[in-house]
Amino acid sequence: MNPIVVGVDGSATARLAAKHAAELANSCGAAIHLVTAYAKRATKTVRAAGETWVVDSLSSAEQVLADVGSDIRVANGITSAVMEGDPASAVIDEAKRLDASMIVVGNRRVQGVSRILGSVAADIARRAPCHVLIAKTT
Repeated sequence: MNPIVVGVDGSATARLAAKHAAELANSCGAAIHLVTAYAKRATKTVRAAGETWVVDSLSSAEQVLADVGSDIRVANGITSAVMEGDPASAVIDEAKRLDASMIVVGNRRVQGVSRILGSVAADIARRAPCHVLIAKTT
């Protein structure tokens, strides 16, 4: 089976979707490919309580992948990619590139007609090159 692409964003919903994807991958012998996206490469300096931190959007995205990857176990392996741009497009592009069997995303904010039409999960479902599982996580 080709890899299962999982869109993650650091939310609890995305982590739960990744856990569901890992169970599915382990049951059918697939690998997992985690994908996260950031809008634009930017660095921000944050000062609080007398300390200064530099927050970089790329580093933050890489940390999301590391955190989610450490939460799941997949027998056939886990790969990942950080993409710049729209989250739905990033997930779809990676699914095409890998000839993915399936895309898994969480259902965060997929409630009500107006939210469904604008949600990342709905956008992926409309444009995906493969099956899409919108994991019930809320």
